[in-house]
Amino acid sequence: MGKIPWSKLKKRLKNWLIYRFILILITFLNLLPRKFSLYVGGSLGRFAYLIFPQSRRITLQNLKIAFPQLNLSSYKKISLRVFESLGRNTVDAVRLPKMSWEEIQKITKVEGIEHLEKAYSLGKGVIGVTGHISNFELLAAYVSLRGYKLSAIGRELYDPRLNELLIKNRQKMGVQNIYSTAGVKEVIKVLNSGRMIGVLIDQDTSRVKGIFVDFFGKKARTPVGPVILALKLNVPIVPMAIVQTREGNYKIFVREEIKSLAGKTKEENIYYLTQKCTEFLEQVIRNYPDQWVWMHKRWLRTPDNS
Repeated sequence: MGKIPWSKLKKRLKNWLIYRFILILITFLNLLPRKFSLYVGGSLGRFAYLIFPQSRRITLQNLKIAFPQLNLSSYKKISLRVFESLGRNTVDAVRLPKMSWEEIQKITKVEGIEHLEKAYSLGKGVIGVTGHISNFELLAAYVSLRGYKLSAIGRELYDPRLNELLIKNRQKMGVQNIYSTAGVKEVIKVLNSGRMIGVLIDQDTSRVKGIFVDFFGKKARTPVGPVILALKLNVPIVPMAIVQTREGNYKIFVREEIKSLAGKTKEENIYYLTQKCTEFLEQVIRNYPDQWVWMHKRWLRTPDNS
């Protein structure tokens, strides 16, 4: 049996250290009162802002694209708040398994839940469309604990141990996990059972099929799998998002089902539905610019270079 290359050993050691650090951090945060843990999360976010120059640079670049009317000082202020919010939201996400439904209800308000109830009651399944805004893990937990059978689609984490930790946390909240690599038949089976599927459509990834729609006035490649499935199965699409307030509470927005247009071709409706979902997310991000992951290269590819 040959020796393991030093590069692989170093990578294993790095991943092990990260995993152990995360376990220690989670244990520490769970011992703290929630208010103080949010303070710690914000502080960690500010620290990340200082030590990750590339993420900070991408954030500033994207903010300039989205809000061209602002000045450099405003971009920097929003950028710092983005990292602070990410830290605060992450802290609450890792603390979720220890929170009771009563505790979650106390810190969460929902607007438009009747739209989800109407779509879910049809019994055809629901595609809940959202993005990487604020504590989207809490959004899934809230929907599940409220009584809706929910499956969340997401990619597998690079470290199997961290991935297992994430899956267990979701399962404790009653959320079934579906990997983004799962076949279409599996997703169709879930929808046909009447369950709701939660998907995030605000990142450009080569792993899934996508089209270009307008996002902050610029073309952004956006996943279309959920929309294609909705059209194929006649499943309602319900847009939703969650944001964290300055006080540390949360507000969930649920909007009316987005319906396809009569008399349009399949391709035209795919574009229309994807654009309308994206417009909803854009509006939430415009109203709460510090709650989105601006460090993602959202406009990396263009229609001419895809």
